[in-house]
Amino acid sequence: MSLGQALERATGLVFVCSGNMIRSAFAELYARHLGCDLPLRSAATTYENDRLHPATRAALLARGVAREDIDRFRPTHIARLRESVSPGAVGFGMTRGHLAVMRGVPELEHSSFLLLSIQGRDEELEDPLHDGRFDESFATIASCVEDLVARL
Repeated sequence: MSLGQALERATGLVFVCSGNMIRSAFAELYARHLGCDLPLRSAATTYENDRLHPATRAALLARGVAREDIDRFRPTHIARLRESVSPGAVGFGMTRGHLAVMRGVPELEHSSFLLLSIQGRDEELEDPLHDGRFDESFATIASCVEDLVARL
């Protein structure tokens, strides 16, 4: 199924990264801030975290996301997310490794895409925790999420 077809039928959106404290958390909270009408979720594939990364919090606040929404957010692991993903949900992973894990969730098996595919790019979005490029990463995610919300 193409991204366009999946978005036409989307019943929700799921953003996935390794720890759900930087990239996918930012995408979920920013999409919610932009007024996305679909149910939004995010999850980690690898790490279990209990809070947002401080850089994520700062980047969201700088974009006008309400402090209360940020404070309510709790990272989750994809193992706990599986039972709450609705059929017809569309998933966005940051890397091909995330896509591989997402395809193990029946509801996302045929509707998972790289986040950058929203902009027609077949590229992965690496973890800024490893390369320190937080501002660039958040700007890229924000641009993708803005384009996504505009398409819905």
